[in-house]
Amino acid sequence: MENDLFKSLNSLLPKYETVLPFQKTTVSFTPFKVKDAKHISVILQEENKKLALTSLVNVLKSNTEGVDILNLCLADAEFLFLQIRSKSVDELLNLVYNGEKVQLYILDILSRNSVLEEVIDINVDTKIILETPKIKDLIKLQNFDKENLIKSCIKKIVKGGEIFYTNKFIPEQLHELVDNLPMYILPKIETFLQKQPELYGTIQTKEGPKEVSGFLNFFTYR
Repeated sequence: MENDLFKSLNSLLPKYETVLPFQKTTVSFTPFKVKDAKHISVILQEENKKLALTSLVNVLKSNTEGVDILNLCLADAEFLFLQIRSKSVDELLNLVYNGEKVQLYILDILSRNSVLEEVIDINVDTKIILETPKIKDLIKLQNFDKENLIKSCIKKIVKGGEIFYTNKFIPEQLHELVDNLPMYILPKIETFLQKQPELYGTIQTKEGPKEVSGFLNFFTYR
């Protein structure tokens, strides 16, 4: 009887659709529920981005249909969160920039770049394959420093025709792999990281227009 009541309440929630800017798929979602409040609080206030990301995943899983959250790139997940927020709270984000309170409309947030795959030659018979990290890759990281982000985008090593998938490496092996890459490879990987899918917008500050971008920066809500 209680289960029927819960199902009935869920059926009363309005449903909306949006198209993810990078995956290009249509996703159905419902507004936030009371049970999401704790996770939303972590997303908006937690300095630890790993905890914020975990809470983001929980909120999206609770309020979406037709999408595998763990297989999204981070920018698509951020976009989806903002769409749900626009239907649950307000279309206006209140942000803090250098101690100054500023505002940004969710509809004014844009996307740039695309999901990428890139092959980097190490030598004649060895290559590394880079791919845009997915949520399932990022959520495994201890933190989001540069070394860990590099690890998250190295998907395969091809050596002499043999393919080694890094998701089968233990953390120590992956750390050793990154440590032993030739120095001249690092700038290429860093360039790859700079070209990742991203949300961005322009805020008006006392210093003039300033650009803010994703990676949970939009969620510094006060």
